[in-house]
Amino acid sequence: MARFKIDLHGKESEIEVTRQGNLLHIARDEQSFDLLLRRQEGPSFVLEILLPDGMRRRIRAAGQTHGDQRQMWVNGRYFSYTRILQRGSGSGIDESLSSSIPAVVTQILVGIGDTVTEGDKLILLESMKMVIPIQAPGDGKVRAIHCTTGDSVQAGVPLIELEEKLNDK
Repeated sequence: MARFKIDLHGKESEIEVTRQGNLLHIARDEQSFDLLLRRQEGPSFVLEILLPDGMRRRIRAAGQTHGDQRQMWVNGRYFSYTRILQRGSGSGIDESLSSSIPAVVTQILVGIGDTVTEGDKLILLESMKMVIPIQAPGDGKVRAIHCTTGDSVQAGVPLIELEEKLNDK
């Protein structure tokens, strides 16, 4: 399960996504729905929404990311949003990082207890012959690593946990 906040056209919402294989369960506010990933080719994918009345509707989409900025094209309509990283209030957790697509862990560049700075590469993944770095979203300390080199990992599964670095200044 992944929880995050997004800022969509100036309105902040909390989203919870649970993935089991190709089934995605999305919950937002008081609403929830299921999506089935039918096909994925690079940044393009086809989803099928499972409606409460049993009907199904296909959704064609493509997306790209630039740091925390996201751009999506859904059935020909464009929208963008900003991922807002969840931060602790000085008491602990802060960040659990995962892959956005299924991949293989090719290299772990940090160890538990290591101090990292924003932008540091923590883990290298490979998917579809592309190298995908998992980078530190901010300064912090590695609290846990949930994978090893050679592991096949699914999207949304936590790979590494960071503790936010508290400023003592």
